Amino acid sequence: MSENLENLVRDLWIDLREAKRSVRASDLAAGELAELENAGYVYREGDMVLLTDKGETIGRKLVRLHRLTERLLSDVLGMEEEVYEKVACRVEHLIPEELEEAVCTLLGHPRICPHGKPIPPGSCCLAGKRYVETVVHPLTELGEGEAGRISYIYVENPQVMTRLINLGLRPGRRVTVLKKFPAYIVQVGNTQVALDAEVAGRIYVVSGPRRG
Repeated sequence: MSENLENLVRDLWIDLREAKRSVRASDLAAGELAELENAGYVYREGDMVLLTDKGETIGRKLVRLHRLTERLLSDVLGMEEEVYEKVACRVEHLIPEELEEAVCTLLGHPRICPHGKPIPPGSCCLAGKRYVETVVHPLTELGEGEAGRISYIYVENPQVMTRLINLGLRPGRRVTVLKKFPAYIVQVGNTQVALDAEVAGRIYVVSGPRRG
């Protein structure tokens, strides 16, 4: 399967499953559509192009690999967006299954990419595997006095997200846990912020080596 063909399947999956957009045969180049059909990734119902089970599986997997790679390059290697986006477009085609699970576990089974798009979960996420030392943790896993750099925040309520950002809790900022009970007290910059456990558990940080 060529890289170009994989990209087509990935983009079709995003259009059909995430954007909920219909794709017509006329939306694709005739040669590309023929190649996708011959490889068994799509079929047509009238003028509509749909994914086969094979195409569905591969498209979802490629989206997962692309977004996991973005998280790895952004969170662990600290690459800028214009760099990690280009690199992720190439690396996603090269990651074998065993490395995919290791990367996902290392990152703490992230649910969103740096752009806020969902990362389709893998079997390792459902099993909660931790067979490699995780470097991205919920803030609640840090001990008092431990610090980390905020990787991402998974809060669905926009008002809560706005409040956190206004308090300085946003990706890239260093945060230190001062107290964990009866509420989480954290320091970000010169500001101390009180958080309940539920919100603190939605803030994911990159930390250094964990203590014993």
